[in-house]
Amino acid sequence: MVKKSKNHKEVKEHNRKKAKEAKKLALSGKKKVEKDPGIPNDWPFKEQELKALEARRARAIQELEQKKAERKER
Repeated sequence: MVKKSKNHKEVKEHNRKKAKEAKKLALSGKKKVEKDPGIPNDWPFKEQELKALEARRARAIQELEQKKAERKER
């Protein structure tokens, strides 16, 4: 009986340590996504840069929609 409870205790401790280690890895593994700081107000040609950025975004969205449509056709 003593052997059985000792073995049970060791297994329980081992599982607890593994869970603790996994929790540590999960917390440290997450990376924060950096926010886009945007374009400062005193930036020269800010309006042109914003228009170019919007055009790139629109093109990217359009390409995604085209790929989606191609996948539906298959």
